[in-house]
Order: sequence, then C-alpha cells, then structure tokens
Amino acid sequence: MDISLLKKAAIQSVALMLAVVTLSYALNQYQMVTIAASNTVSEDASTMDYTASTEDVLVPLENELAEEITADKLNTPVEVIPNFQITSYEVINNTVDESILRQMGDNFLVIKKPEANKLAITLEDLYVNKSIRLELTGMAGDTLISDMISRIRGNEVFTGDPTFDEIISLVVNDDEGTSEEVITKDFGKDLSHGITVTSLENSVTKLFTSEVLIELDNVYAYIIYEDENYYFIDLRKPSEVYDKIIVIDAGHGGKDAGALSQGELFYEKNINLDIVMQLKDLLDKENIKVYYTRTTDTTVFLRPRVTLANAVDCDYFISIHCNANSLTSPSGTEVLYYDNEFKGVSAAKLADLFSDEIAKTVTLRQRGSVEKHMDDIFIMDKAVVPMILIEVGYLTNSGDMLYLGNSMNRKAVAQGIYNGIMKSYNELAVTKEGQ
Repeated sequence: MDISLLKKAAIQSVALMLAVVTLSYALNQYQMVTIAASNTVSEDASTMDYTASTEDVLVPLENELAEEITADKLNTPVEVIPNFQITSYEVINNTVDESILRQMGDNFLVIKKPEANKLAITLEDLYVNKSIRLELTGMAGDTLISDMISRIRGNEVFTGDPTFDEIISLVVNDDEGTSEEVITKDFGKDLSHGITVTSLENSVTKLFTSEVLIELDNVYAYIIYEDENYYFIDLRKPSEVYDKIIVIDAGHGGKDAGALSQGELFYEKNINLDIVMQLKDLLDKENIKVYYTRTTDTTVFLRPRVTLANAVDCDYFISIHCNANSLTSPSGTEVLYYDNEFKGVSAAKLADLFSDEIAKTVTLRQRGSVEKHMDDIFIMDKAVVPMILIEVGYLTNSGDMLYLGNSMNRKAVAQGIYNGIMKSYNELAVTKEGQ
C-alpha cells in the first residue's frame, strides 16, 4: 500500500476528529484556567525525582539543559508551508495537499492551533524523561485541550488523553528467593504516555499561554512544521538527524553526593559536574549532538542515564566519576570498561585511547585501563552502546584531592576527555545502522 496514502488517511482522520472536538468544545466551554490530564508522571526507577503536581515538573533538568526549539529558530531544519491547510471541506472533498505528508516521517504529532492574534510556539526537549514541553503564547482564550493533540504512528491515529492497560507480572528475586508483583502500563502503539496542559492568563494583555507536557515512548529529534491551522511535530530517530551523537554522564548528583574527600571538603557530585560543564564548553564548538544526563545538581537515577544512551543509540557513552578507597588510599586516574564490542567499537580500545589522551593533560598517576566484569557496574551492564567510565582520581587520597579541588586542573581533565572524543571519531570507525 502507498505510504503517502496511509499518511493522507491519517491526516484526514485527525482533521475530522479535531473538527468535531473543536465544535464540541465551543458549545461546552468551561471557564477553567488549568487543565490537567489524567495520566501524569510518577516517580519510579526509570524517571527523574519529581511529581506532576509541582511546577518544576515542566523543567526537571533546568532551563540550561532543556533544549528550546521554536518554529522560526531550530537546531534541526524547519519547514514552514503557509499554503497548506486542512479544513473540513477539503477533507470531505479529498483535496488535502500531500506536500507536507511527504516531508513527515512515520511518527508525528498534530496540534490544532487555538484562536490567537499572533501565536508562537517553543519546544523544550526533556530527553532524560522522554518528554517535551511545548509553550504556546498569544492565545485569545484558554482553549487548548488534550483532545486537540493527536499522535500519528504509521496509519494509526491517537487523540486525547493516552489510555493504557495495566499488566501485572511476577518478578522473582533469585538472591533472596522472594517474589513480588509489578504493575506496568501498556499504552499500545500510542506515541504518548501522558499529556498535561496548563493555561494561564496574562493580566495585562489578557492573552493566554498554554504549557503542554507530553511524555513520549522514546527519545526523538524534533522538526516543527506549521500551516495556518496546525502545528506538525515530526518525531525522528536522533541518528536520522545527527551524524555524531554522544552521551556525557556527570556521575551522582542531587541527593546522591557520591564519594567524599577527607573532612568532606569536596563532594564527588560537584567535581564531576564541573568537569562536565568545562567539557561542554569545548563540545559546544563541535558539530556533535551531545546529550547530558545532568548539567545541574539534580538527582538522576541510574536507569534513566543508561536508558538515554541506549535510546539515542549514541556513538559513545562516557560516564565521569571520582574514586574512593579510605583503607589503602590509592591514587590516580583510571578508565573502566567491559570486554565487549558495540557498533564495531571495542570498549577495550576505547578505554586505552581515552587513557592515553587524559595522560597528556592530567599530571595525576595514570593507572591505565581497568577491565570490569558483569554485575560490577549497573550502567555498564545495561549499556548496548560503546561505553567507558572514567575515574578521574581518588578523593580519599590527599594528593588527588588537592589536584581535583583546583578548577584549572579540572579543566585539564575536561581537555583530556575532549581530546579522547575527537580522536575516537578519527581513529575508531563507528558502525551506523544500515551500514
């Protein structure tokens, strides 16, 4: 069957449903400012430490980490097609312009534009939580509801609040010989696993702004299209948009301080984060898509870190830590790896390369590459992409502590890691999907 016909049918279904929803809403509009969907974010092993009832849920990773995308300024290409419109008449008469459908992938969102004098949209990518936050400003009223947000997967259309089936499974703990029931939610093929809409009126302009949190089934790269009546958000695999992708993980954070130095003068979480932020300054100048597990002192559980790396199918997953051993007080930098190979890259060779590059910029003792074994490190167990974990030094060693306590030395560590990344792309051939 012609794919373009399937997409056309999906768009027609969306338009008809949105027309019905819009008419129904106009007849039954309530004077409500805040609208919340029934399926909200909950805290579990695969989510950030937040709840959907707080304002912070909309930006759990803080503004400097969330990527802001607007219809007139994107970090991915944007197509604006002003002449493409969907109206009930055009749908009925089968005259929908197919030009926009040919630009869309298999998965995308369609949002009916509320009435507005001059509507603007921004998108923040909250990728650690597989979520996006949309902000629509300039609306004439609080008219945006979840029924105006449709999700298209292939030729299937989903509109309104996502629904799910609860699946109860029995999980056996082999170590303890106990078992427990685990309830999971099955959303079927729906791209969204939750929608929350909050609308607020500007007391001066009397115009409304709606913030929309959409939980998705995966991490995507986003391309926004628009016409006079609709926004279209194309959901693409990151590898379809970016040529080079890495994930940088600042270990620990928030409630998890990590290793502590003598007298608790330094916390590992802070040193890790500062190294990552100095590394970010270097990587911002390169044509590399970088996903950061955190750029603030935020609590991030282990599973979302490795889930992110796997979801974006990154070329390299690099986790940055400090070591500790108060009994023997060892010293030095080491690079941990598992003896595996993903995407044609040997983790052992990757570790050796980074160890060599860090040794050129860091004056601490170089302990080299250290092979770890299954079940030693959770995120390395679960990673299905090339990964290393860098222990930049021992906070329990007085010499290492003094070295890492200096900002210029942390910059040297960041430089060594940056050099390792660039050399990896030059010397290690990453096998891309389809090659």
